[in-house]
Amino acid sequence: MKTEQIAPPHAPHLPKQAARSLSKAFCVALAVASAPTVGFFDADMAVAQSNDAGLYNGGKARVSRSANLRSLTELVASASCRVNGNIDVTEAQSELARSSADFDNIIDGLVNGNPALGMPGAEQRARTLTALSETAALWEPMDAAATNLASGAASAADAEVISAGFANLFDQTEQLASVISGQYSDPQQLLQSDATVLNFAIRQRALAYRMTRQMCELATGTAQAEVSDQLQETVDLFQQTLVALRDGFPAAGINPPPTDAVRDSLQNTFALWNAERGIFDAAIAGENPSAEMVGTAAALSQKLSVGMNNTITLYLIATPGQDDVYRVPLEAYARDELVGWLTEPALIEAIKAQNAQHDGLSEDDVIALDQEWRAEAGAGGGPMIERLLTAPVSNWLLEQQDATAGFVTEVFIMDNKGLNVAQSVETSDYWQGDEAKWQQTYSVGPDALHISEIEFDDSTGFYQSQASLAISDPATGEVIGAVTFGINVQNLM
Repeated sequence: MKTEQIAPPHAPHLPKQAARSLSKAFCVALAVASAPTVGFFDADMAVAQSNDAGLYNGGKARVSRSANLRSLTELVASASCRVNGNIDVTEAQSELARSSADFDNIIDGLVNGNPALGMPGAEQRARTLTALSETAALWEPMDAAATNLASGAASAADAEVISAGFANLFDQTEQLASVISGQYSDPQQLLQSDATVLNFAIRQRALAYRMTRQMCELATGTAQAEVSDQLQETVDLFQQTLVALRDGFPAAGINPPPTDAVRDSLQNTFALWNAERGIFDAAIAGENPSAEMVGTAAALSQKLSVGMNNTITLYLIATPGQDDVYRVPLEAYARDELVGWLTEPALIEAIKAQNAQHDGLSEDDVIALDQEWRAEAGAGGGPMIERLLTAPVSNWLLEQQDATAGFVTEVFIMDNKGLNVAQSVETSDYWQGDEAKWQQTYSVGPDALHISEIEFDDSTGFYQSQASLAISDPATGEVIGAVTFGINVQNLM
């Protein structure tokens, strides 16, 4: 991609009351700092492929993951209210199951380390471990209640456990995020100004889920008298913070967006918010929310969360000198987790069989096969694509992909000429032999790993990278093919 640079935009003209609201709500009093101008996804390939893991402590991932616990707390409370109120129960139960698993995984990773989550080692600082222990203790009864609600085996008491406990848990997750942000801010890994902006951006997701929870409480009659006023405050704070993030607001510690990509991502979320926020405004104006309105609010909250996730990913890789920080957890995930796929006997046999079948293919034959595939892809399908996608090994790859819960977005296997052997989803071409994913793995050796630059995937709505590895025959050690995994970078960071 072309390197993008921007001049810092002017600070937003927010009213003084809005400035006080932002500062008070987020408890920040930071000096004004200028926003750096940085390149975007354009690191030199040689440097990009040799990122020094020794300099990487997972600070960005730890700040991001700990702050995300606040969003998960609000999401659990919102989904619990909807299950208890019989509103979009199936979707709400799914949200509860995912949120509970995510909360557990983050706590475990913050304590013990998890390279696949971007945290290479266990936590050492006693103060942080104490904060994590206190967070886990508050989460434990809510986790049990959320599990019951998600499974359909809940009682009214389970919803009450969450309703009574989520506020204290939220406060504790804020304290935890503050402790971790302070601990892992340093000039080489994560500037304090970057940590502040991350906290603001991540909290937007919590505010989005909070709005839905408050709408649900109004709709189900479980709201306290002040919830309508609280909804107004939440809507105002979401609006003010989104503007501050988009335009910069140094008085609250928010620098302008460091790249055009960050700014555009925030602008897209702002446009979505302005187009659909009326569902909340109607409730603030006095309309009693219906079940349908709550469902619409929940859908909007999810869309806003996805938008902020994209922005957060861009922030995470926008620190000067840290453009390629995502490569460290991605390499760990590939070498520790994904490499285990490559010894599957059926997969090895499929590659060897195709190598033998294609042994006599000329370059013209390879190009002809690729053109045939491209023609079928352009026509919406055909026998060649159908045969490969329905092959037993392709079905196995799809099952493995699904089991990663969103970490892997695609996977395809290549033979010794770079032609596809099996794949979980349809690729745009059949021959990869002219691309780095094959040339810098199969042609390099058994331990080769190639990591691509980050790109936005329109089909998934996430930023992703590709990790490619050589595949060896376990019996001989000979390199017989290669594999490419599409990885959701946001899950890693």
